[in-house]
Amino acid sequence: MWALLGFGQATGLLDNDMRHALIVQLARLGDLMQTLPAIKAIKSADPSLVLDLLCPAPLSPIGRMLPGITRVLEWDGPAWRQSGQDAGTGLHQKHLRDAERRISELSSQRYDCAYVLNQHPRALLAGAVLAREMKGPRLHGPLGEQPTPWASYVRDVAANRRGCRVHLADAFCGLCGVYPPGTSGTLSRSSCPLTPDFEPIGKQGGPWIGLIVGAGADERLVPTEVWKRWVLRFMEAAPAGRVVLVGQERERARYIQDQLPSSILGRLWDATGRTSLPELAEILGRCHTVIGADTGPLHLAAAVGTRVIGWYFARARVHETGPYGIDHLVWQAYKSEEGAVSGLFGVQPTSWPIQETIDAVLTGRIQGLEEWPVWVSQCDRWGAYYSEAGRHPAPPREREDLWRELQPLQG
Repeated sequence: MWALLGFGQATGLLDNDMRHALIVQLARLGDLMQTLPAIKAIKSADPSLVLDLLCPAPLSPIGRMLPGITRVLEWDGPAWRQSGQDAGTGLHQKHLRDAERRISELSSQRYDCAYVLNQHPRALLAGAVLAREMKGPRLHGPLGEQPTPWASYVRDVAANRRGCRVHLADAFCGLCGVYPPGTSGTLSRSSCPLTPDFEPIGKQGGPWIGLIVGAGADERLVPTEVWKRWVLRFMEAAPAGRVVLVGQERERARYIQDQLPSSILGRLWDATGRTSLPELAEILGRCHTVIGADTGPLHLAAAVGTRVIGWYFARARVHETGPYGIDHLVWQAYKSEEGAVSGLFGVQPTSWPIQETIDAVLTGRIQGLEEWPVWVSQCDRWGAYYSEAGRHPAPPREREDLWRELQPLQG
């Protein structure tokens, strides 16, 4: 059926004096942030390569901040969803031709190569139309049915929920045919002007803590009652401490504030639903520590160089999507008789590491609980890994074995 498209026949080639490539990342903010190591590795392998990015239009302001990216093409997700609904189950030649036309309009000329990081057909279609060669989820081009070794591995981990010791960001590197860069990349954060009420953030008192009050999936939401208790205990323990509530969930932030005594509200800033992505990046970059569940703003905070503390539960797993970099902390919930329950949405805690994370922020003392062991992030030549706090940070050998198995001819 895809053969009806005649991929990219109407487009020309880019400047022959330079190679041009395109990263295709159509997932959400967290995945875009975890594309940073792949971008760094691709540019390290060929510094003269001109590298562009195709990402969802709402994420394009952050896409333009990624180091190594020259130009950002904007993907109109709602329009594509509507087109899919219009096509229904019968994907006819008219719809395929229309899809090719609209993708071709994203760039007037073709790329030498597209690095496709999503296994959805729309990402494969975009890579095939916009570039002469495609690397990523499929062997033998976009029409091939056989997945690449790395695509098979990522799909198997997602489907079977088995143990994963190759970080998702490093698997993205594998999809692109490059090895991890060995260090985490940092977002090119230019000083973004903030509104007058946000300008004091990070400039008086301290430490400043960013609390991400929401999450992309309901099962990953930390209860507002838990956040209220965290704020109360932190401000009692740190009289000069400040808290910034971030995310999009204004109702949750308002509820937290309504439960707090008025005497401490002068030390709390509510930025939920009131910032652009560059402004959010600036606020997160001004915080000393950012705390939250496995969600996009948490990975954005790590990408701007802020130390991150993650509370991972539900189906979030530290070894797969822990904040990328060095010295981040993740408390990972596990099922136990009293500490959590396990069901359709994975582990749902009934207790939370409130005092433990406050101690880590204020004293540097790192201690897990029986149902919440704590992990510390590391990086080496095989990418990111997490070691349990208090133990020797020995990198897991299975990562190197997997790289040699799945990418034996590289490096």
